[in-house]
Parts: sequence; structure tokens; C-alpha cells
Amino acid sequence: MKLLLFTFTTGLALLYFMNMAMLKSAIPSVEWSIHAGTRFLVGFFVLGVVCFYFKQLTFKHAVQLTLAAVVLDYLYDYYVEAYRLNFEIILHGIYMLVWGALMGYLTWRYKNQSPSE
Repeated sequence: MKLLLFTFTTGLALLYFMNMAMLKSAIPSVEWSIHAGTRFLVGFFVLGVVCFYFKQLTFKHAVQLTLAAVVLDYLYDYYVEAYRLNFEIILHGIYMLVWGALMGYLTWRYKNQSPSE
């Protein structure tokens, strides 16, 4: 439980600093939040829960599925001209995926622990 809380609070702190450095705002727009949340949830469920915890997908297939979802999201952004694709945006997306994967794995591990552990 302590590791889960540490990962969550550290992730929020790092996300705050990334948003301040990249977006010049602690609270991004709704559209940006939806995209960041999408990346977090894909990392949480596909990488963290399905791949790492339940091992129902191989890592290669999980990464391919994740990349497909992220590329579709970037193509949608390019189509609606939401923002330009640059290095900072790619780093932010990778951060959200990794943080989501860690949170997904730790959440399911904590949820399925026996009380004696």
C-alpha cells in the first residue's frame, strides 16, 4: 500500500512540474486532459493490468496495442489540429503511459494481496 501511495503522489508531483514546464499551467485544458487521461488509462489497463499483472498478453503484443492507441490519438490530434506534435508532447505521453502502467500493476497487486501479507 505504501508503494502505491508513493507512486501516486510522486506521479502527481512530477505531472505538475511537467505541466508547468510544458504548458505553463498547472491545470491544462480539458482537451489536453482527455488525451493525457487516455494515455494514462491505456498504460493502466493494457500494460499494467493485462500484461504485467495477469500476463494475458505478451509484452510485445501489449506494446503494439499501446502504440496503436497512441498513434491513433496523435493522428486524431493532427487531423483536428489540436496541437503540433513535438518532442515535449511525446515525452509527456510516454510519462503518462509509464505512470499508468506502474499504477495499474501496483493497484491490482495491492487489491489481490492476502491480508496476511
